[in-house]
This record gives sequence, structure tokens and C-alpha cells, in this order.
Amino acid sequence: MTIQAAAFAALSRSKSVEKLCSISTSLRSSSFAALDTLIDAGSAVTSTAVDTLCTAVKDTVKSLASTLQVIECNSVLLVETETTTPPFQASFLNNQVKVIGHRGSIYEEPENSVEGFLASAMIGCDAVELDVFLLKCGTLVVFHGDGTDESPGWLNDYCGIEGNILDYTADEVRKLRLNPDCKEFAAPKEKILSSYIPTLREVLKAVKDTPMTVKIELKGPGTALPTLMMVEELQMVNQVHFSSFCHENIKIIRDLRPERNQNGSHRYKTGCLFVEPPENFLDIALEVGASEVHLKYDTCTKERIDAIHAANMGSMAWFRGPPGMLEDTNSKYLDVGNEDEAMYQTVMRTGVEGLCVNRPNVLLSLLGRLASGVSEPSPLAPGFLLE
Repeated sequence: MTIQAAAFAALSRSKSVEKLCSISTSLRSSSFAALDTLIDAGSAVTSTAVDTLCTAVKDTVKSLASTLQVIECNSVLLVETETTTPPFQASFLNNQVKVIGHRGSIYEEPENSVEGFLASAMIGCDAVELDVFLLKCGTLVVFHGDGTDESPGWLNDYCGIEGNILDYTADEVRKLRLNPDCKEFAAPKEKILSSYIPTLREVLKAVKDTPMTVKIELKGPGTALPTLMMVEELQMVNQVHFSSFCHENIKIIRDLRPERNQNGSHRYKTGCLFVEPPENFLDIALEVGASEVHLKYDTCTKERIDAIHAANMGSMAWFRGPPGMLEDTNSKYLDVGNEDEAMYQTVMRTGVEGLCVNRPNVLLSLLGRLASGVSEPSPLAPGFLLE
């Protein structure tokens, strides 16, 4: 097999391979002419020859990328040839798209850690998202854990032990150690080994003097009222938003705190989280008094976002944890990398106001470049071609 065949075999992983293969023959041949000459002549495969081949493949992929735009179609990420759609307007992105660190900056520091949230502030995130549980002793802790949204907080993979964090006291939780081999953890192992599970009070006090908003997901049962009371005690009402997949938690917050600002917006910001939004998702959010709707990134369509904004509510797209995103990009969305710029651009085209991402540094870099007037399509991330 020639290197040309190998390159396009890799590209065949794409669901849109037919569109890729239809791109101008001259584009392909111009990049591979030198390679075919080498191969047809029976040239020895030296390290220099290999470098030449790899450079040609890279140049060809970059040429392909320059003619492609990643778009969202029916909630599935596809690659489409694009020649007429204007580039993003930097002013739109800069004014509208908020960068929210999902559990902090999880590729640099342990998730849901004080260090991770402060790292997010240092790089310029607009907000961070965190998860809260109420322990049996009455202490609120910041933790995600194994399990589902209906049954969260399990310790099996996160800490390598049986049980649920709800079975522990604050003193016992402080002694727990995170499992560096847990697939959810993307930070360096040495940082995982030295990390601990912080209290909500510790986290809020640490980030209070930063400009970031804190989006608290009410993860465990019974978290709504004590979390609300702590936020008020620390005088952080204007800095904290409350969200939950359990929409009853949102109703509790709204029933207790219905106050509105002079412009009519809710003073206490709340968000309804959805995995797969039903047809009446807006009615559900409005009924519990939510001020925002948070959709999973691949259910975030322009139609849904327009409807959310028409109802005078805010919008956010949330991304799955590292294993979930790896699964999605390896099995469903083969035309983009694992949270690369192409994926972020696709979701931003829906008009969503904020992205809750695992790689905030990548999104911030993209927005910074666009704001400075650089509008060329971003280069393909390694995840586009590699497993």
C-alpha cells in the first residue's frame, strides 16, 4: 500500500468520506506527486524518505482542512465542503461565548479540586462548574464520583473502594484518596495521588475573590437548601448559579428565592440540566423557574437554542467527562477531534451562550485568535486521524 492509500484509509473513518474523496483530484495529486515518484522508482525507505512522506501527508490533510467547515446537522457532527459560509465574527464570539471549566481544568489539575478551579481562573475562564454532595454529618463536599445522575456518588472507580460518599462523614472523606487509575481522571497521576476531596466552603472561599462565576450542580440528595444557605452566608449570590438534573432542586431554590432584578431577570440564577431533552423541555424548565437551560453538547441545535433565548432564558452546552468524550469521538463523531477547535466551533454555531468544557485552554485559545482577527479554519487535531 502506498502512503497515499494509507492516508485515505485513515480518512475513511469519517462518516462523510464520500464528500472528502470528492474534493479536487488536483489537490490530492499535487501533494502526493513527489511520493508516488519515490515509490514508483523503488527508492530505499530511509528516515529522510519517511520524513518526506509524513510531511506530504500532513500538508495534504491541512489542505483538505482549509476547504472544510465542520457543521452540526440533526445533532450529528459531520464534515461538509464549505465555500460560501462566512467565518465566525470575532465580536460575536467574544461577546457571547462564555468559557466554563467542567470540574475545573481537569487535564492540568485533579477534577473538582481547589487547585483546578484556581487554575481555571488563572487562564481566564469565565466560570467553573462543580458537583456537590451533602454528607451524613451535614457537610457539603465537592465531588463527582461514579454512577448515574439518578444514583451518583459511588466510590468504586474514583477511590478504589466499595460504597458511596453519602455513607461517610467529613473526617472520613478527608482521609479518602483518589484512584490515579480512574479513567475519569485526566490530570497527571502524581497530582491525583496528592489530591483530596474538598468541602464546598473551602472551594467557595478560594474562588470568591476571582472574577469567575461558580456553577454548582446539586448532585446529591438534600443539597439545595444547605447550598443556598452557604452561598448567602458567604455573600456570593451574584457569583453563584445553581443547576441540577433533578429539576425539583431548581424548584426548591426558586420557591425560596423568587426575587428579580430591576431588568426582570432572576437574582438567583438556576439551570435545568438535560441529557436528552424531551419535546417539552422548555415547559419543564419554565415550570420550575429556571433561568437557564443546559443541554448536552450533541443535543445543542440552533432551533433549541433559539427557542431558549426566545423564552428569555440563558443557554449552556455541557460536555461529557473524558471517557465519554473519547467514546463519542471514536464511535460517533469521527469528523472532529476529542474537544478540538473544530468540535467547539460546531457547537458554537448554534448560538449557545456558554460551553462547559474539559479543555478550557483550547477554547480560550480559539476565542483569542478569532478576537484578534484570525479567521482561518483551525488545523485538524490529532484526534481527527488517530484513535
